Amino acid sequence: MERASLVLRAAAGSAVLLLAAACSSGTSNTPPGSPSSAPTTAAPTAAATTPAASPAAATCGTGAPPTVSGTGPADTAGAAAKIATDYSQFFDPATSLNDKMPLLENAQKLAQAMQGFAGNPQAAVTTVAVTAVDFTGATTADTTYNVCLSGAVALKDSKGKAVLNGGVWQVTDTTLCGLLKLQAGASPIPGCD
Repeated sequence: MERASLVLRAAAGSAVLLLAAACSSGTSNTPPGSPSSAPTTAAPTAAATTPAASPAAATCGTGAPPTVSGTGPADTAGAAAKIATDYSQFFDPATSLNDKMPLLENAQKLAQAMQGFAGNPQAAVTTVAVTAVDFTGATTADTTYNVCLSGAVALKDSKGKAVLNGGVWQVTDTTLCGLLKLQAGASPIPGCD
């Protein structure tokens, strides 16, 4: 029983760090909703969606492409690789908030929550690596990913979802809200109600 409690606490702590990584960079002190703080929603450029993974993200996974299952788009291997890249970029602490927003489903709805959780210093060492993609349709997929601290796996086989929207494989709002709710407990989260 004590071991299960320790594992649960470690998983919750890792989820908090993962959340901080998703929300930590590129924010300003301008209140949400003001014109200068509104994140852009324009489709990202190819360079913004397919950057080289950060060194910490590269060591987080096995280095192998994610395993692929299910029925999805015509090029499932290519789509799975794109999902892995987009997830990695979204949760990379080096990615600015403006560059994260196009990688998140319903990003405008969650902008306040993402800004509210910014600034965690532990976020600088937290990354994710997608290890498996199970397509549930041509534009939807379930993901399995590792949460890593300084490149070492801290939480293995976390579950999430991805959705294809405007040519970009996005982290779903339900995936991010689930992580936010782990951290916040019973506190309401703007955009996740």
